[in-house]
Amino acid sequence: MAAPVTINIKVPPRAHQKLHELGKAKGYSASGYATLLYEAGFAARIGQERGDPVTDAELDEQVRLVFACAGQADTAAIAKATGIPEARVVRILDGWKKAGRAKK
Repeated sequence: MAAPVTINIKVPPRAHQKLHELGKAKGYSASGYATLLYEAGFAARIGQERGDPVTDAELDEQVRLVFACAGQADTAAIAKATGIPEARVVRILDGWKKAGRAKK
């Protein structure tokens, strides 16, 4: 897998403030939270380009899945959104946390 590439975007000050507030509440920087939102939107757009119809409800679900995979929900909600048993969700999140600590 190739290394990620950095891109810069401009947002209005109010949007940046909101990204900062929402991100901080979830343990992310404004940029980290914006990255999650970008990934959700990108996934939805790629689905549209493949000809998969995307409704507002489906887009909402895709956004929830991205945030669930990032650990931004309780384990029961992540299990429900992904279809993975809750016990496995707990093990996955624990593994990701351990891996994240190991990189620091």
